[in-house]
Amino acid sequence: MEEKVEVSLNDKKSVVVITGITILVLFILLIAGAYYWVSKKTKGQTVYPAGINYLGPTSSEVKTPVAPLYDYEKLANSSNWVTFKGRLFGYSFQYPKEMVALAFPPNDPSDAVTFKVGDTPPELNLMLLVETISSRDSSLVGKPEEYVKNYWRFFSGLKGVNKVTVYQNAKGLKGYKASYLTKANTVTPERIFFILDGDPDHMIYVSNIFPKEGEAVFNRMLNSLEYKKK
Repeated sequence: MEEKVEVSLNDKKSVVVITGITILVLFILLIAGAYYWVSKKTKGQTVYPAGINYLGPTSSEVKTPVAPLYDYEKLANSSNWVTFKGRLFGYSFQYPKEMVALAFPPNDPSDAVTFKVGDTPPELNLMLLVETISSRDSSLVGKPEEYVKNYWRFFSGLKGVNKVTVYQNAKGLKGYKASYLTKANTVTPERIFFILDGDPDHMIYVSNIFPKEGEAVFNRMLNSLEYKKK
């Protein structure tokens, strides 16, 4: 009789152990599934402080984003603007708090930043970056106007310069506005190149990425742009 009781207790212990292992395995699978789902949802976008995101995936991996609906007239006249500061270079500008500044990670040498304002993937539609002249043509270092006039040579889709004019924003930053001729016989929108005092190897490049109705927002950003060498 005692032997039968011993067997029964062992059986109960086995059931408890098996049940515990089963629950543990199910728990691990649940956690793994949740992690996989979250990683899929956030793929290619690592959130940094202050709402800055890393634009990770290549263009082939990025689905066309839905263009945000902004009231550009309201944004242009709003007092609720905040300051974005470059991490490698000493530039800064203001932008509407309702918009999210998208920047590359801290080791990006161009210190680029943009906004999602249309159907083009943001990483293919940069608003501002810092050009390193020597990385394109070392003979143009210290020759900002010549660099702007020869900028088209660095791109296979361009065939010449259309127009270059001297430009200065409201903060006193000086540089050039330029447009270029494409091989499709069209003229590019104007780009702005700002000279950085005390830094002959770099220029700030700015492109108007906004739709026509957002030009007032872009112009306010452009005129708020400042530079102080770090």
